[in-house]
Amino acid sequence: MEIKLSNRMQCVSDLVTKGRIADIGCDHAFVSIYLLQSKKADKVLAMDIKDGPLNIARENIAMYGFEEYIEVRKSNGFEAARVSEVDCAIIAGMGGHLIIDILKRGSEFTDNGIELILQPQSDIPLVREYLFSIGYMICEEKMLIEEGKYYTIIKATKSDSVKELSVEEIKFGPCLLKEKNTVLHQYLNHKLEKNKDIIFRLNNKKDGQNERITELNQENQMICSVLDKYFI
Repeated sequence: MEIKLSNRMQCVSDLVTKGRIADIGCDHAFVSIYLLQSKKADKVLAMDIKDGPLNIARENIAMYGFEEYIEVRKSNGFEAARVSEVDCAIIAGMGGHLIIDILKRGSEFTDNGIELILQPQSDIPLVREYLFSIGYMICEEKMLIEEGKYYTIIKATKSDSVKELSVEEIKFGPCLLKEKNTVLHQYLNHKLEKNKDIIFRLNNKKDGQNERITELNQENQMICSVLDKYFI
């Protein structure tokens, strides 16, 4: 029986190259199981900080018969893994600050050049900046809409010649911009109209929100510039 993933987690899984995978924040291990089924993983460390999800993960792994290939470990980030066990790490569904913290605490893994598949729920530009700071090149990005929310997935690899990102690339994604990603195009137009609506409402408040209005206007100027540069 083939496991069915959400569109978001399918996209995350599709970016994995191959090898020994650390599924950090594995939840119920659906991605771990899929990677074995699709032969994208030789071995998987399914790791989570909570006992509840890990117990369900063990049940799911047993049901699909992958106990020999998926090892469940209670772990805060990389702490229960060894560098020699990991070719690629998946960190998905967490805030950008938490992902950066996990990568900082697991610096021996990034120093060793493992592949990274990241899906930050917030602060995506900060994640891109951090990857650049540790010598990682963003080699692929995907963007999708699921249940009305926009998600960005980043694949990054260690490189000796990492190109510094522009302000536009940090904010919206170098690969997404280069390929003129259609979902990014939709997101930019959505964000532009949303910002305009917020500005209109703030302008009608008596207490004034000048700093926030200025910030939103600057963001809209950048969005308009990106739309003109990449999507005309």
